[in-house]
Amino acid sequence: MSAGTLTAGRGRSLASATTLMPLSGLALVLIIAAVVTPGFYSGANLRLVLFQAGLIGITAVGQTLVLLGRGIDLSVGAVMGLTTVIIAAQSGGDAGRLPLAIGLAVLAGLAVGAVNAGLVVLRGVPPFVATFAVFVLIQGAITAWTKGAAAGDIPKALQPLGSGRFLGVPTPLWLFAAIAAVVAVVLARTSAGRRLYATGSNPRAARLSGIRTGRVMAAGYLASALLAVLAGLVSAAYAGHVDAQLSRSLDLNSLAAAVIGGIALTGGRGHIGHTVIGVALLAVLIVWMIQLGAGAGGQLAVQGAAILLATWLRQRGTNGSGGGG
Repeated sequence: MSAGTLTAGRGRSLASATTLMPLSGLALVLIIAAVVTPGFYSGANLRLVLFQAGLIGITAVGQTLVLLGRGIDLSVGAVMGLTTVIIAAQSGGDAGRLPLAIGLAVLAGLAVGAVNAGLVVLRGVPPFVATFAVFVLIQGAITAWTKGAAAGDIPKALQPLGSGRFLGVPTPLWLFAAIAAVVAVVLARTSAGRRLYATGSNPRAARLSGIRTGRVMAAGYLASALLAVLAGLVSAAYAGHVDAQLSRSLDLNSLAAAVIGGIALTGGRGHIGHTVIGVALLAVLIVWMIQLGAGAGGQLAVQGAAILLATWLRQRGTNGSGGGG
């Protein structure tokens, strides 16, 4: 058997394991939840799981695009919070001013994405440092505006985006499904997807082959920011006001969903299907923790442990397969 055949076989084995591990984890959590908390499968809880999956999923798709290009975006929650502040401040609860407010939120999101891209691509700042600094800056401004309490009014015309349902399924989940489907096609069938994978797998080789890796990475940050704006609109529509606390966990949630699902932190590996599995697992975990009465600290601990476990298992699989993938 040739070395090429062995490498291909190992790559397929790693890909299968990367998919099976989070699926097995999801099945295990669903079974344990049924035993420990029988009320978990009530209609209200299931709707909450679907809503959480939609909200987290929208941001996780953007995070996936950044991770595939060997980056990371820790400003997601800040962009969400900034979106809700802009909607509340510019509309004042008036539906007639909503289109302008949404337009300004989109421009603000693009500006944040451009700053992230500029720091990482043009200035060479490590992605973690650059996006975390942007997060701290924006989150500080949001906290100053809200004074740490719920503030502002969101137009009721926006409510269907957050609390609406179609065929009994929350609107955010439909949005996530549509976005995930489009991005999956782009990644699998277009030259843009091939350039992104090439950039994440080996930036130097990609540059030598003529790929403008800086533009590819910048596009990922802009897409992530725009999806964070959409998630901010969903969050604002659901809550009906601005709450600086609501969006803070979305940075970790979007990252956790992608990594738990199987997207490599080192770039160039994984696909949207992995992210979808990770989103489902994380949404179930979050709602289950709420059912168990775990506070915010408990939820963060569980998410952190899930990220560490997923990263360790993937690294172990990669080493065991000789780096195939």
